[in-house]
Amino acid sequence: MKLDSDELKSACFDIARNTMWSQKLVDVDEITDLANRFENIARSHLEYIEDKGRDPNLITRAVRYLEHSQAIPAMGKDTDWFSEMLQALIELACPNVVLDKRAGEFLNDLEEGIAEAKASIES
Repeated sequence: MKLDSDELKSACFDIARNTMWSQKLVDVDEITDLANRFENIARSHLEYIEDKGRDPNLITRAVRYLEHSQAIPAMGKDTDWFSEMLQALIELACPNVVLDKRAGEFLNDLEEGIAEAKASIES
């Protein structure tokens, strides 16, 4: 599969717009600059995901997930939160380590949370 670059760019713009939302006007160039920074961070994971044989568009889906669940105006122009959360989501989607039993128990919690989240998805 091939990464849909336009959709990734759109997702990064949307998440940047969310984090920079304000009751006053925000310059679209500032939003675009932040979106480009988010896109560069997201693209930095592309080779890893492709090496794992996974759909590279999972990056875009992860960005959309963060947009809906974590992108709030308090984030502003900061990209550290985005980088760290995206890394965690990609690690969950494309594991890179072998877990021991104690660490693996958390996967049961994730399955429970995912089932709950899936049940609440709006059409």
